[in-house]
Amino acid sequence: MTLQLPVEEIARPISCKAKECAGFFDHENDHWMKTLTTVKPLPQRKNYTIGVDIGGTKIAFALIDDTGSVIENKRIPTQLTSGPEMILVEIGKQINLLIKEYGVNISGIGLATPGYVDTRTGIVKNAVNLNWKDVNVVAILKNSITASIPIYLQRDTAAETLGEHYFGAGKDCQDFVFLGIGTGFGAGAMTSGHLLTGVNNMALEIGHLSVDQHGPVCACGNMGCIETVLSGKGLVNRARDLYSSSSNLEYSQMLDSITAEWILERAKEHDPIAEELLQHMSKSLGFVCAMLKTILDPERFIIGGGLGKAIFHFLRFEVEKEMYSRVLKLDNRKIQFFQSSLKTSAMGAAAMVWYFNGLLPKSIHKNSS
Repeated sequence: MTLQLPVEEIARPISCKAKECAGFFDHENDHWMKTLTTVKPLPQRKNYTIGVDIGGTKIAFALIDDTGSVIENKRIPTQLTSGPEMILVEIGKQINLLIKEYGVNISGIGLATPGYVDTRTGIVKNAVNLNWKDVNVVAILKNSITASIPIYLQRDTAAETLGEHYFGAGKDCQDFVFLGIGTGFGAGAMTSGHLLTGVNNMALEIGHLSVDQHGPVCACGNMGCIETVLSGKGLVNRARDLYSSSSNLEYSQMLDSITAEWILERAKEHDPIAEELLQHMSKSLGFVCAMLKTILDPERFIIGGGLGKAIFHFLRFEVEKEMYSRVLKLDNRKIQFFQSSLKTSAMGAAAMVWYFNGLLPKSIHKNSS
């Protein structure tokens, strides 16, 4: 049985075998909760990093070592109404608890967010899915962490690309494209073993590329962006449009409760509207892959993100078919399609610590020897 105590009660002596506490913020009761856990001491000789991936619906945390083993993995909801500062303060509390619980030296903290980020200043310039503008996330987080630990900031899909390169489906590949389909849509690429960033660190921020000037309005203000189709929000919005025009009265009564998970379940039951929605997504993703294949000539595509992993087996062959129908036929070489194999998106954020320091985790050394 789990014992939960408000933070003010922690100072009292507790008769139990637990040595330290992990915790979470109880938004319903508006106070920090701590969960008593038994601590397993970790070897100090290893190199540990913490990754934090801030998404539109959840924040993922991971404590990993330099072999890619996930020591701790947890998620909390993203309370966007709280504002960026409160969210970052809460992230700092979670990090402090991880450090205290495991008692190891942390080499660095990797922080991944969507949108336009300045890795040099630590500022999120514009993250439309978070509604953040000019937020100095690194400075705020540093003030919330008790230990003096370097913090590294990167765009989320670029960070996940690094995670796949070090620990996931791109570990044995020097040229691949990562496509992240979640609340939003983005991409990242490794070219000749190097992360493709561009001058402003915006390379492959293609979710906000407008491909249909008469399409739906995107959160960024443009019309018909790729993200309006290839994202959880885009899928749900399109589903509501189609189901609302259906003659089935049952659908009109449940439009507000439609989720991406519900659509996938309906597709499994061969609901024609759900199948049409996924078919539309597969053609759109095939178009994106054709474009990126032509520009970057990768060896493989890796599909990730919560929704991307969920729909991978639904759409994989349709996506390949659509992609090949749109590109120049040069040879019979097949591009590989892989599902993301990362245990958590926060592994990519943690991998940034090694990348920004010019280091390789032990898992890479082992495979390259």
